[in-house]
Amino acid sequence: MDKVLSQTPNGRVFICPNCEKLHIEFHNFLFSFTKKEFNYFQQCFARMDGCYYETINSEIVYSRKIIVPIGHKNVSMMLNSMELEELKALLKCPKSNSAPDAFLSVSEIGIHPGVN
Repeated sequence: MDKVLSQTPNGRVFICPNCEKLHIEFHNFLFSFTKKEFNYFQQCFARMDGCYYETINSEIVYSRKIIVPIGHKNVSMMLNSMELEELKALLKCPKSNSAPDAFLSVSEIGIHPGVN
């Protein structure tokens, strides 16, 4: 069963136990990342200033003014400031959940409880 790490009204972040990838479902987007890729994606959005992009793109015809390239030259993610803030909140998974193997278990470091 997938482990949900974070959830908002329009999305969720979860880990698949089979492939161990982190999946981000947000509106009609689905991203699948390794932990390292997820951390990079998370950091990019954490630093993004939506007001800045809405201001510099104010004259474009699109209703959503925050345009985010997502790795393919013909595809971009388009957001408004409310969607960007929700995505940022969604990506703020608790540190212990977004990095499930950050701590070694006692048996992994060679300590076996009850054995002297």
